[in-house]
Amino acid sequence: MVPARDAVRESDPRHSQPQLDADPCAEAFPLSAAQRGIWFAQHLLPDVPITIAQCVEVVGDLDVETLRAAGALGSREMGTGMLRIVEHDGEPAQVVDETLNDQMKVIDLRSAADPARAAEDWMRAEYSAPIDLLTDRLIESAVLRLGDDHYYWYARIHHIVLDGFGAMTYMNRVAELYTAAAEGRPAAELTASPVREICEDEARYRESTRFAKDREYWTERTRDLPEPISLAASTAAVGAFSLVAGGPMAAATEAAMEGQDSQFTPTAIAAVAAFLSRLTGESDVALSLPVSARTTARMRRSGGMVSNVIPLRVTVGNETTVSDLVSQVQLELTGALRHQRYRHEDIRRGLGSGAGQRGFFGPAINIMMFHSEIRLGALIGQMRVLTTGPVEDLSVNIYPSVAGSRPHIDFEANPNLYTAEDLDGHHARFLEYLTQFASADRAALVSDLDVLHDDERAELVPLRGPAAADARLLPDLFADGATANPDGLAIVAGEDRVSYRELDARSNQLARLLIDSGVGPESFVALSFARSVEALVAVWAVAKSGAAFLPIDPELPVDRKLHMVTDSGVLVGLTTAAQRGVLPSSVDWLVTDDEETTARYSVLPTDPVTDADRRRPLRTGNPAFVIYTSGSTGLPKGVVVTHAGLVNFAAAARQELGISSASRVLRFSSASFDASVFEMLQAFTAGATMVVAPPEVYGGEDLVDLLRSERVTHIISAPTVLGSVDPKGLVDLQAVVVGGDVCTPDLVGKFADVCRFTNSYGPTETTIVITTGRPLSVGDRITIGAPIQGASALVLDRLLRPVPVGPLVSCTWPARRSPADTTIGGG
Repeated sequence: MVPARDAVRESDPRHSQPQLDADPCAEAFPLSAAQRGIWFAQHLLPDVPITIAQCVEVVGDLDVETLRAAGALGSREMGTGMLRIVEHDGEPAQVVDETLNDQMKVIDLRSAADPARAAEDWMRAEYSAPIDLLTDRLIESAVLRLGDDHYYWYARIHHIVLDGFGAMTYMNRVAELYTAAAEGRPAAELTASPVREICEDEARYRESTRFAKDREYWTERTRDLPEPISLAASTAAVGAFSLVAGGPMAAATEAAMEGQDSQFTPTAIAAVAAFLSRLTGESDVALSLPVSARTTARMRRSGGMVSNVIPLRVTVGNETTVSDLVSQVQLELTGALRHQRYRHEDIRRGLGSGAGQRGFFGPAINIMMFHSEIRLGALIGQMRVLTTGPVEDLSVNIYPSVAGSRPHIDFEANPNLYTAEDLDGHHARFLEYLTQFASADRAALVSDLDVLHDDERAELVPLRGPAAADARLLPDLFADGATANPDGLAIVAGEDRVSYRELDARSNQLARLLIDSGVGPESFVALSFARSVEALVAVWAVAKSGAAFLPIDPELPVDRKLHMVTDSGVLVGLTTAAQRGVLPSSVDWLVTDDEETTARYSVLPTDPVTDADRRRPLRTGNPAFVIYTSGSTGLPKGVVVTHAGLVNFAAAARQELGISSASRVLRFSSASFDASVFEMLQAFTAGATMVVAPPEVYGGEDLVDLLRSERVTHIISAPTVLGSVDPKGLVDLQAVVVGGDVCTPDLVGKFADVCRFTNSYGPTETTIVITTGRPLSVGDRITIGAPIQGASALVLDRLLRPVPVGPLVSCTWPARRSPADTTIGGG
C-alpha cells in the first residue's frame, strides 16, 4: 500500500500514467470503424481525453489484494486491458500486449484533512488529464483508501479501448472474479469475443446486405434532418471535463415516472424532446442517442469499442398530445435500434455539408441501463459514473430503475457553453416539466405544459391572476348553464322566449346538420345574423359540431365580408333568408329559416352531441371562434381563439360580476367583436337569461327603455355606447363592464353610484379580456386592473423589458394564457 506521505505524488495523474514503449510487441490488426472515429476525434482534441470514468464506493473489510488480482485477470480475459494502440505502416492499429502491467494502484488518503474531497480531486484530475494514445496507459485503475473500512475502487478507460457498455461489463466481471475468490470457488467461465474477433465481425457487417439495408434506412430517416438545437446561445469547443447537474428526483417526479412502468424510457425521452422544443421554438427536434450496437448475447458479454450514436427525430406540434409523443418516440426507438450498427460517421457523411459542423445530431439522450449496486463478496458497493467523456453540448443521462434502484436524471454539459447556474436551472426546470408530463392526462396537449419552474415563474411573471382552472371545451361550458337551469329562460328576444332545454335541443339538431355538411374540429363556419334567437342557436350548434364560428356582422360593408370569407377559407356558413343575398357566393350557406333546411335538421336527434358524432375528437387546443380585428393598421386580421382559455375567462366573469341563473345579461355588442362572446359566456355558463337587443337599437333612450323593461342586470359595452345612456332609474342594473376604448372619469361618475362598474382590458389575441380592475368609485384612478383567473401579465418598458409595477409602466404584455394561437392574414 502506498504510504500517506507519498499519496500526493502518486495522486498526480501524470505519475499515474507511466510512459510506455510504443513499439508493437505482437501482431497488429486494424482498428474498427468505431475505434477509428475515436482515434481521429482524439487527435482533433488532444487536450480533451475521450474517456469514461467510474468508481465504486465500498464500506467494509475489502480485500484489496484480491481485488487487484481480479482486476488483472479480468483485463487479460477480455483482452482490452492488454490493448495498445500503435502506428503500423503509417496507419493506426492495435495489438494485444500480454506483457503489459495492469496492476491497480492503491492510494492511501486516510491522513488527508478531508479524505473524501481528496479522493474526488484525485479522480477528477486523473480523468481530466490529456492522454497520448500511443504512449499512455489506456486503462487506469486504483483503490483509494479514505478510511480503515472506506474505499473508492476507481477505473478510467479510454473509449478507443472500451465503450460505456464494455466498461460496465468489465467492472462487473472483475466483481464476479473477486466474489468467487472471496467465496473460495472458481468463477464462471467468461464466454466473450476477443478484441480481434469483434473487429473482424464489424468488417463482415460492413460488407453485408444488413449494412446496405441500414444505410437505406438512415438515408431515408435523415432526409432534411434539422440543424442541431441547443439551449446555449453560441457554440464552443468541448471542455476537458463536463458540468453535471443532478441529484435525486423529487418524490412527485419519481412517483409520476414509476407509474410509467415499461414506458419509463420513451416517456422520459418524449419529455426531453418536448422540453427542448418549447425552449427553442423548434417543432422538428433531432436528438443524439448513444446505443450499445451489441446485437447478440455474446457481444453483450464482451469488451471492445462498439457503441454508436444515432439520431432520434421527433416532431412536436401544437396539437401533439402526451400520448402521441410517447408513442412516436417508442416507434422511433424501435426503428433506430433495429439499425443501430450503422455508424454515425457514415450517417454524417451521407448528410453532406448541409448538416452543419457539429459531430452529432443534437442534445444527447443517454439511457444508463445498469444497476448501481455491485457485489464484492459479502460487501455491496455503490457505483457511480464520473464521466462518459466530453459532451459536445448537452447530455441528458437517464437512469431508469434497475433491480429496485431509484431512478434519476442528470444533466451533463459542455462547460464552455453553460455555467453551473445555467445547468442547475435547466435541470430543475426539466424535472418540474417531467413531473407535469408524466402525470398529465395522456390526451393532454404537450403545448399546454409549462416549462418555467416555480422560482422563475415568480420572478418572470410577477403579476398573476388566481390559479387557472382545468381547460374545458366551449360546448361543455354552455352545457353547464343548460344543466343548472334546464327550464329557465335562456333567451329573450322581443316576443320570443326560449328555455335552456329548447336551446339545447335545437342546437343539437343544427349541429348534426353541420356535421353532415362536413364541418368539425379545425374547420370554420361563418355566421351572418342580425341579433336574434337564431344567431345564438347557431353559435351553440357550431360549438357542438366542434368547428369554430366566424361571426360576420350583417352591417359590415360587402368588401369587408368578402375579405373575411376569402382570407379565412371558410366553406360553410349559416344565415337567414334576409341576409343571404348580400353574402359572398363562395360559401355554402345553410339558410336556417328556409323550409327545406328546417325540414332537414328538425328531424335529427336532439340528444347531446359527443365526439362519437363529430368527425374527429374535439380538444381544447382546437379553434373555438375567429374574430377579425378592425384593420386599423392595415387589412383586418383573423384571430383564431382556442377553447383553452375560455373556462378561466368565464369563471372570472361570473365570480367578479356575481352572475347567477337569476341574472339577465344584455346581448348588444356587434357579433364581429369578441365582446359578443363575453356576453354569451357570462350568461350561458351560469344559466342566466340573455336579453337580445333588437337590431335597430344602438343606444340612447331606446337602449335605456330596453334595459328598464327587460330588467337587465349586467352589461358589457364600449365606453362610447354607455356615454349615451342615463343610468338613473335602472333599478335592476347590478354590474357594468367597459372595455375596448378609454374609460373616462365622466363615465365612472355616471355609473359608479348606480351599480358595480369595472374597467377591463384585453386584445382579441388574449381571449377577450386579460385584466380587469376592481370596482371603481367616483374619483378613483382608472387602471386596467390585474390579470384574471388563469392569466399572467408582464409589465414591460418601451424596449419590451420586464419592469416592476409602478410609475414607469409603458405597456402590459400578456405573459401566459391559453390564448388565441393563430393570426390569419395580415397587413
